[in-house]
Amino acid sequence: MARITVLGAGLVGALVATKLSDDHNIKVIDPDRMALARVSQRALGAELCAERFESAAQLAGCDLALNCLPGSMGHAALEHIIEAGVDCVDISFTEQDPRALDGAAREAGVTVVPDAGIAPGFSNLLAAELATQAPVRLEIFVGGLPLRREPPWEYAAPFSPVDVVAEYERPARLKRAGRAVAEPALSGCRPFQLPPGLVPGFPDGTALEAFLTDGLRSLLDLSVPEMAEFTLRYSGHAERFTALRDSGALAGEQREATLATLFRAWRLRPGEAEFTHLRVLATFADGSRRGWLVHDNGSQGWSSMARTTGLTACAFAQQLLAGAITGPGVVMPEACAGAFPAVHEYLQSCGVTVERVA
Repeated sequence: MARITVLGAGLVGALVATKLSDDHNIKVIDPDRMALARVSQRALGAELCAERFESAAQLAGCDLALNCLPGSMGHAALEHIIEAGVDCVDISFTEQDPRALDGAAREAGVTVVPDAGIAPGFSNLLAAELATQAPVRLEIFVGGLPLRREPPWEYAAPFSPVDVVAEYERPARLKRAGRAVAEPALSGCRPFQLPPGLVPGFPDGTALEAFLTDGLRSLLDLSVPEMAEFTLRYSGHAERFTALRDSGALAGEQREATLATLFRAWRLRPGEAEFTHLRVLATFADGSRRGWLVHDNGSQGWSSMARTTGLTACAFAQQLLAGAITGPGVVMPEACAGAFPAVHEYLQSCGVTVERVA
C-alpha cells in the first residue's frame, strides 16, 4: 500500500483519488473546500488538505504524486515534485515541454510519466503500437461532447476550461513529409462522424467536425512521415471560436470578461449525458488503414472524460508502483510500451470501450 498524493480535486483528480483509495493511502491537496468535500464522499479515508500546492515540503512521506492540476499550474508543480524526490504521473498538459525537466528528474532519482491522460497518454501508447507497423500517416481524433446542443457553442468543458482555451490558441504542431511544422489551431477542419449506435440518444449521422490542435508533442519523434491530431466538436464550433478570437474579445482588458462568459456557457452540468471518443488511425503505403477506437459514455456519476483520463492515469500509476515503468527521468507515455497491455486491460475492465478498427 503506497502513500499517494493527488494534486487537484477537480473532475479528474476526484476520480483518481477515489479509484486509488481502494488500495492505497491517499492525500488530496486543493484549496477548494467544496471540491474536497465532494472527494470525501467517495474517497473514504482520504486525507484532505485545503491548501495550494506550493512547495516540495508538502510531499513529505509521499511515495507517488498524481499531478491533476490545470496546465497553467502543472509545470511549476512538477518542479516541486521532482525537488521532493517523488515519482509522478502527470496529466496536466502544460505549454512547457516536460522533457526539459529530464535532467533534474534523473539527478533526483525520480521517474515522471507526463501527458498521461487519454490524449495525450493512452493515445501515445496506441500510436506507438501502430508505428511499429511502418505506416505512412498517423492521425489522432479526440474529443468530449455533451448530448445537449445549446447554442451558440454546443459544448461543455469536461476538464479545465482554461486548458480548452489554451488548446484553441496554441499553434498545432504536426508532421508533413517527415518534418515538424506548425499550423494555427482550429484550422484544417474536416467532417467527422461517430459509428452508429455508439452513444445512447445520439442521432446516427450527427455532423461533427475535426480540427487541428496541439496534442502530439513527443509523438512527433516517431518515425512516421505524416502526423496530426484533431479535436472533435459539433460542426461550426471552430468557426465560431475563430470569429470570437479575431474580433479581439480575447485580447487586452476584454480577455478576462470574455473567458468568464465562456466558462459559464461551457459548464458541464452534474450528471449530464456526454461522451468521450478517441480514434487513432494509421494509413499504410498500400492505402489500407488500421487503428484503435476508444469510447466512453460516463458511468456511476463520473463523466466520460474524468473516466478515460483519470483511469489512464491510475493505470500508469499502478504500473509505475509495480516497477513496470523504469527511470529515472522523464518517461513519455509512448516509451512505456511494456505497460501497454496492463493499461489496455485496466481501461476495459472499468467499462471503457477499447477495440481495433479497420
